[in-house]
Amino acid sequence: MYCKLMLAAATAAAVAATSFAAAPADASPYRVIRWEGTRVCQVWDYGVSTPWGPHKVLSKKKRTAAGATRSLHRQVRRHHCGW
Repeated sequence: MYCKLMLAAATAAAVAATSFAAAPADASPYRVIRWEGTRVCQVWDYGVSTPWGPHKVLSKKKRTAAGATRSLHRQVRRHHCGW
């Protein structure tokens, strides 16, 4: 009985430890957003914080800031953003 209890406890501890280790932070936190009042666009890092004002997300998640910057320039060329 004691061995089964210890095995169950060890299994539960292992599952709990791997669930925390296997859940990494968002690997692609960069997005292009447009502020509603001014129509100014910028690259926002959702890994650090979320925007605090009225905004619209214009791009999908990007892995790097360079990829998000390319998306920003594409949005500017398409006149989705105002400077």
